[in-house]
Amino acid sequence: MLGLSFGEDPTSFTALMEGLGLQVLVPGGRPVLYLLPEPRPLFAVEGALLLFRPEGSLFRYRAAAGFLLPEPEAEVEAFARKEGLGLALYPPWLKREEVERALALRLFALGPGLALSGVVDLLLKLPDRPFLEVLHQATGLPLARVAPWGEVLGFAGPVPPRHPEAPGEGRGWVALEAGEGVLVAYGEEEALRRARGLLEVAARLLKVRSLERSLERMREESLGAALLEGLILGEAEAERLFAFGFAEGVEWVLALAEPPEVPGRHRLAEERRREATLELRRQAGAYLDRLGVPYLLATRGNRVAAMWQVHSPRKEAEGLLKALVPGSRLGYSGVHADRAVQEAYREALIALKAARPGEALSFSGLDPVAFVLLQQSPEDLKALVERYLPLPPKLLKTLEAYMASGSVEEAASRLHVHPNTLRYRLKRIEGVVGPLSQPETLARVHLALRARDLLLG
Repeated sequence: MLGLSFGEDPTSFTALMEGLGLQVLVPGGRPVLYLLPEPRPLFAVEGALLLFRPEGSLFRYRAAAGFLLPEPEAEVEAFARKEGLGLALYPPWLKREEVERALALRLFALGPGLALSGVVDLLLKLPDRPFLEVLHQATGLPLARVAPWGEVLGFAGPVPPRHPEAPGEGRGWVALEAGEGVLVAYGEEEALRRARGLLEVAARLLKVRSLERSLERMREESLGAALLEGLILGEAEAERLFAFGFAEGVEWVLALAEPPEVPGRHRLAEERRREATLELRRQAGAYLDRLGVPYLLATRGNRVAAMWQVHSPRKEAEGLLKALVPGSRLGYSGVHADRAVQEAYREALIALKAARPGEALSFSGLDPVAFVLLQQSPEDLKALVERYLPLPPKLLKTLEAYMASGSVEEAASRLHVHPNTLRYRLKRIEGVVGPLSQPETLARVHLALRARDLLLG
């Protein structure tokens, strides 16, 4: 192994190539951050050592560390000299897989400068996409990064189709908390044990990155929140949306999300409600950030308002709900292509009132009865229920089953009672609400039952 002077980077292109005894045609001082054995479209190449001859234009590889090829290439050599990349050759009788393995050992096991601090420094330099690739090469383990809502954000190596979504470990896998989601490694128990330290460091670095991104989002979202609040109140110009990436004529929706209810009116309950709302906003921001679309977020009381450009409204709204605390509910507006933010907010509010915990409900998906009832105050709905459904719980359950089925036999089956028992109960119900054969009675009962559902939801 060649000696290195103090302070010399053992991962620089020239040092790495000379350390392996390879022929350097064009010296290069850029550090080799990871190996790229084959072309990958849309994959970041900054700091990559390319083990292949690129097809077509070389320009997209100008940020790489250098090339390692089995034979000289005049065009590649000229490009390397012009752009400051390195170029080296390996013996053509060696298989590329053997060269790749030797390089990985040199980088991550035998490199005298790559102690733990060096590995940390290496991982800190990497963009998100190559991060898992480098960690895969360092540990030899297949890896996946999974978002809290179950989406696979990235992977390296042969990973299974389904992954854990929470920290833990099992036979052949370990999942570590990594900020927004988990870092999952797969392999034999002994291999996982050996790599555990490096995996823990990588997971903590991902957590730090996540916190940094959250702070950046908070700074950006504070400006967006002021704009969204102004648009909802009718005090801001819709043209300001252009500054946040919203394009003219592109469709968008506005959603309102609410965390699970925190009971109580004491100070501790209020603090918990505030924390739950802030966490909801953080989770919503993380999801929309990953979605990669222009968006605005604002907190209104114990609710979070989100406005974003959509491609698939229902899919994205359901994905947003899945990213939130379990038991949250979400109502979202119809799709708009104009600047009617106040109208969209009203639609989202109506849909939210009709949504049950764990449900994402669209204003466009509301049934007409719910739409009419939601124009009333909770006190009016309660009065409607008390006026037209003055029934004890057993009879109320019987009425619900009968209205849902439409026949005595099916309702009796649902309630696990004899049809004659059900007929007896229905006579008692009709003595209170009126004949169920009359359309007027059925309309009143249906409205009252729907109002009761909305109140309970």
